[in-house]
Amino acid sequence: MRRAVAKILTILTSTLLGGCANPQFADLGASVLSATGYVDESQVKGFLAAGSKAIKSQEELTPEQEYYLGRAVSARVLAKYPPVLKPALTRYVNTIGRVVSGVSDLPETFGGYHFAVIESDEMNALSAPGGFVFISRGLLRRLKDEDSVAAVLAHEVAHIVHRDGVSAIANSNLFGALTDAPLQAAAIGMNNSSIPVDLAPLTELFSTSVTDLTERLLVTGYDRSQEYKADEYAVELLRRAGYRSDSVARVLEIVQSSAATEHGGWFDTHPAAKKRIEELGHGDSISTDCPERAARFAAFVR
Repeated sequence: MRRAVAKILTILTSTLLGGCANPQFADLGASVLSATGYVDESQVKGFLAAGSKAIKSQEELTPEQEYYLGRAVSARVLAKYPPVLKPALTRYVNTIGRVVSGVSDLPETFGGYHFAVIESDEMNALSAPGGFVFISRGLLRRLKDEDSVAAVLAHEVAHIVHRDGVSAIANSNLFGALTDAPLQAAAIGMNNSSIPVDLAPLTELFSTSVTDLTERLLVTGYDRSQEYKADEYAVELLRRAGYRSDSVARVLEIVQSSAATEHGGWFDTHPAAKKRIEELGHGDSISTDCPERAARFAAFVR
């Protein structure tokens, strides 16, 4: 019976998280569970209400909250990979980054966009919610031109516009809440039905968002579908900004050519470049070679 109660709680919560529950369904589930004698109706409704609030808080994360979440994550990234202390290079990368972010569907964030080159020989680039973008020195020195730099930054801007970082931690935490919290709630109810459901574990799950997102960026990476969509959107941003729209594919070809000898960084956190090229295609080039861009790239990157 105890397992049955826990299972019903899990099903109820799963339905709630999936957006399929309605008040009548929740009332019915509460009535069924309270009839077992292990939990009362108010406990079940309280648990489901807490789950609903948790979901609502993620859906309604404000731009300010995203910014401070991203800043906290960025601090951890920079603790592992210090910024390259070359002001001219930093200004150059920020200029390109603000061009591509400026033509995006989120041209401004609460704290503005910030782009930095980090000290790492690994080929990598990553972004945190709120407008923080990082490109490694290792990747930057392997790029061929300014259009390629714009392609990398546009891909990371796409993650910010799509709120992939926020959705990543929301999905992770909600999954944890789904699998752990109902079982504990049921166990408490079985021991003493007069004791309110302890929702502290649910709260703690969300308090680990910074750690979860940092690990996602540095260790596991985003979902493949998110990466493919970011590639497609990056192509669109390049078109809007006047850069070569085939530059995303050209960067992926550089990564692919290094796959046999490189490891870590990009290769641990991104889908295989070959597969991404297949998904994306090469696209068309709407911009001819630009001597000014070539000169800038040579001056600041080379």
